[in-house]
Amino acid sequence: MTVISKEFLKDGKSFVTKTEDTIATVVRTSTGAALTQTEIELAGDYYNSDLDEIDYAKIYNLKFGTNYLGKLGASDEWMAKALTDKTYKDIFKKATGKNSSNISSEEPETTNIYATIADNNKDANGKSTVNRGGSILRYPKNDVSGDYDYLKVCAYEYKPRNFGEGGIGLTGDYGEPEDRGLTKKKGSHTVFLPMEPQGLAEGNSVEWGDNRLNALTAAFADAAGAGIEGAKDSAGKAIKQFMEASGDAANNIKKALGEDDGKIAAYFAGEAVGNKGVFKRATGQVMNPNLELLFNGPALRQFAYNFRFTPREQDEAQEVRKIIKFFKKAMAPIKSDTEMFLKSPHVFKLKYYYKNGQQHPFLNKIKTCALTSFQVQYAPDGSYMTYDDGSMISYTVSMGFGELNPIYSKDIDEDSNDMGY
Repeated sequence: MTVISKEFLKDGKSFVTKTEDTIATVVRTSTGAALTQTEIELAGDYYNSDLDEIDYAKIYNLKFGTNYLGKLGASDEWMAKALTDKTYKDIFKKATGKNSSNISSEEPETTNIYATIADNNKDANGKSTVNRGGSILRYPKNDVSGDYDYLKVCAYEYKPRNFGEGGIGLTGDYGEPEDRGLTKKKGSHTVFLPMEPQGLAEGNSVEWGDNRLNALTAAFADAAGAGIEGAKDSAGKAIKQFMEASGDAANNIKKALGEDDGKIAAYFAGEAVGNKGVFKRATGQVMNPNLELLFNGPALRQFAYNFRFTPREQDEAQEVRKIIKFFKKAMAPIKSDTEMFLKSPHVFKLKYYYKNGQQHPFLNKIKTCALTSFQVQYAPDGSYMTYDDGSMISYTVSMGFGELNPIYSKDIDEDSNDMGY
């Protein structure tokens, strides 16, 4: 039986504990203090969208001795504070009903906070809980989602369309991950990157092409169209309308070519042998092509980014390495279990964020993309230089993304408060 405590506030965040037997879960609720976008992103799969809450940490030792708390969806900063601030332990004891005189008040060792956290990231079976819900990478290593604008890149498993009734499932817009039920990439799934000026651009195009329709072709098309139109009612009416239209077509052809039998003969002779030049040679004329530019279809947008990573410390160098490997792995095709087929690589959602954590109001939106190209230059300054641990002093990364679907008129709301797609 799970016992849920009363909601309590700590450092501006609201929580409850859910206790079952000798284990309790510290749950971050949204009813007392709203969840932030950063908390939700950090939590990964530990965020419950239906309840709008996050499993923050697990209390494995209700005697609250050393190493009693394990990380779930909480941030490292919150864990460090929860493990070193005695008031957290006291409030957890009270919430779980374990606040009595025979409870050990032994404090966790704090000589090395992050080493302590690493030791605590294990469940009751001794298995690691780190990154179980996925992880988030950042450059620069400090939290770029605070007072700065940034680009957020999320990787999702590609979801095939499958067959639908009448083939409907194979067509249409791929849509938003939220609408399609896409699953985030296992392991590292999200990267926060600084704004890259050259990449802050968009361009769209549509395809138009020349089309020709001379009077003869138009006449034959009229005849065919009339027959098809009549077929909706009955076969007899279709035949009647086709015959009438054919007579009109013959008159139109005769009118177009005139009464000159030589022109008529030259035209049909050229059609018979498949050489339209016969008519030109015989008459010194060409049929008026009625040239017109007609719409052929939309095009897909492309986005290019060039980032320069210059690690300032060892942790940041490791973060850069993780970011590079994240993109390399996510864009690579996936072998099936039998290795007979190759599954599609991951797809990506790119979104520009304003410093308040919302969609940037003056930069374009981007539909779901594929990563089509990825290049890394390990010595962009023309010389080989490394730090003591072997990490490069600078990297340049070039990426090309292509949207999976075109932009349609309905995608752009002229009355909205954003830039639209």
